[in-house]
Amino acid sequence: MKLRNLNQQGAQVVSGTYRITGRVAQFYEDGIAAIKLRLSASDGDLIAYAPTEGFDMPQNIEYLELVHVRGTRVAVNDAHIILVTKLRRSNRTEVDELACLHSLPKVLCPASSSFDLLIKAVRSLESPHLKQFLKRVLERRDRMETFLKAPASKNYHHAYPGGLLVHSLDVAKTVVGMIRLSEPQMPRLLQETAFVAGLLHDIGKTYTFDAQGRYTATSKLCGHDSFTLEACAYGLAYLDRHEPELAITLRHIWTCASPGARYGSPAAMTLARYVRDADGQSAMANNQRNAFNSRRASGFGRLGNNVYWLPGATQGGGRGHRAE
Repeated sequence: MKLRNLNQQGAQVVSGTYRITGRVAQFYEDGIAAIKLRLSASDGDLIAYAPTEGFDMPQNIEYLELVHVRGTRVAVNDAHIILVTKLRRSNRTEVDELACLHSLPKVLCPASSSFDLLIKAVRSLESPHLKQFLKRVLERRDRMETFLKAPASKNYHHAYPGGLLVHSLDVAKTVVGMIRLSEPQMPRLLQETAFVAGLLHDIGKTYTFDAQGRYTATSKLCGHDSFTLEACAYGLAYLDRHEPELAITLRHIWTCASPGARYGSPAAMTLARYVRDADGQSAMANNQRNAFNSRRASGFGRLGNNVYWLPGATQGGGRGHRAE
């Protein structure tokens, strides 16, 4: 490709805020040296080229850093690239004006369909404060990649790349479904708070796994639930100023007593039980599916030390009476 000869007639000027997820210096056919960038957001990627001469590239730009880019969109071989004319670090105002979770790079997530559901569900929240809370928790450079790429467990449920997101979203949706069946008159704000609680109930695993799904040194010293409040601290501080009762509600849901919990305060609201039960149900359902993956889908199946059973009637071979 010859950068100098690209036809820029009628090229569209574009600008926006993205995360840098790829960067490499290259020489092109016409001898021009340029930096090839992959600029990512929740709706996809842009490939951009910034010349190394006559261009003021900020120093020490890091992986996943937010930058504001201006350039021209040019068609090349049935695709489009951006020829960068200006690139700088994003400022606080630009970041605050982004749509919720815009800066999460879709390219990092192995579970793309769950990623799309996450973006859609979070943006459907009516509470602006819960959206701001989630921005402050999930759009952190030190957490986002692991949340999008790590498994939910190593040898148990959702033990595959992206499994943490799949499980977290499953729990959040199940919690809302349980509320609508059992307490349909619950105010929407509390239902949305329960959704957020379910979505982040395992956020502490971003400390005990790395982005490649390997256990960290921290995992040998502390349980993941010990880090839930720490991972959410920046967001909780925001809620303390704007919706203090929601902040306390989330803290209670994540820390109240339940079987095997490390904390002592008994559950004082049904939301805590919904999150606990949805978590267990999501894990068991995934394990049961895995126990029967490589054999007939009835009878007994085993996964680790756990035994599961599916009656043959579920395959249409049972003798039960037909429901009228």
